[in-house]
Amino acid sequence: MKRFSFSLSKPKRIILLLLLINVIAFTATRSMADKYSPAHLGQNEDKKPNYIEKGWQIVNWSYNLLKYFKKPQTDIPG
Repeated sequence: MKRFSFSLSKPKRIILLLLLINVIAFTATRSMADKYSPAHLGQNEDKKPNYIEKGWQIVNWSYNLLKYFKKPQTDIPG
């Protein structure tokens, strides 16, 4: 009968350890955020945000940013 040996190289162990730490940190942060969220603290605001309005704000912001970076370079000496 063959003996099955499972071993990982040092870089793979480090990557797995960092991945595990990342999952644990995400879970802890999420649970704290849910615990202290405004919905749980008794603040009953409108729970249905206006997604269309927020979407248009993002599109407008992106378009303005694009226009800003497409401005011609006028400060070139010469």
